[in-house]
Amino acid sequence: MRRFLSLILPLSLGLVLVATSCDPDGPGEGPNDAGSETPTDAGGDAGSDTDAGTDAGTDAGTDAGTDPDPEEPGDPCALADPQPSTCAYGSYCSSRSSTCQHVPTPTCANFNKFPVSWDPATSTGPVTYAAELISLVPADLSSCPSAIRTRFQVRVRAYSPSGALPTTAPELSKVFSYVNPNGSYLSDASQFSNIVTSGDLKNTEFVVSNCIAAQPSFSLGFYFEEGNGLCFTVTQ
Repeated sequence: MRRFLSLILPLSLGLVLVATSCDPDGPGEGPNDAGSETPTDAGGDAGSDTDAGTDAGTDAGTDAGTDPDPEEPGDPCALADPQPSTCAYGSYCSSRSSTCQHVPTPTCANFNKFPVSWDPATSTGPVTYAAELISLVPADLSSCPSAIRTRFQVRVRAYSPSGALPTTAPELSKVFSYVNPNGSYLSDASQFSNIVTSGDLKNTEFVVSNCIAAQPSFSLGFYFEEGNGLCFTVTQ
C-alpha cells in the first residue's frame, strides 16, 4: 500500500455517538490512492505503544460507543473467550446480547473512494469489530495544527484467526489505515498508542489519535489490509 499523510476534512452528520453503517462492538489488496493533503500532526502520546504482547481480547467483547440499533438474532457466544469466541469469521461476540453478530459492510463516505473488497466468505484478513471514543478535546499547537485544533482518541479492537497482528506502532502503520471522509488515508506510527496484542497475536486493541477541524459531527474510517472497513461517527 502506498501511504501518505492527509488533513481530515469535515463531515456534517448527527449529534450522537454512533457507529454508522457498522454496528460492531468494541481490523482486497491495498486501497486506492485517493486525494493528497497536508500531513496532520498526530503528536501527543501517539505512537508510544505500551503493554505490547500481553493478553488482549480474552474478554474483549465490549461494544462501548457502537451502533445502538437492535441486533439481529444470533447464536449464543461466550464473552470470556477471545474474539470471535464461537462465532464464525466475519462475526464477533456482542457484549450487549452475548450473541454472534455480523460485521456489516461499510457504507460511510470514507469508503466511497477507498473501496474494500473484503468478503467474509472468502477473505482471511483481520476483522475490525469495535471502535470506542476515549476523548474529543481542543488541542494546542504542540499537538495539532492551527487549522485543525480538535483532537480525538478512539480505541479500536480487531481479531485475526491466523494471528500475526502487530504489537508495535511501526508494525501497525504498515497494515492499518485511518481513512478520511474524502477517501484519503493516513498510515503513520505517530497516530497509534496503547497497543495491547495477545500472546498468540490473534486479538489486539490500540488507540488512534489525530487532529480534526472543529465541527458538530464527523465520520472516521478504520481499515486493516485484507480485512473489513469500519465506520464510526463522533459528535461533539
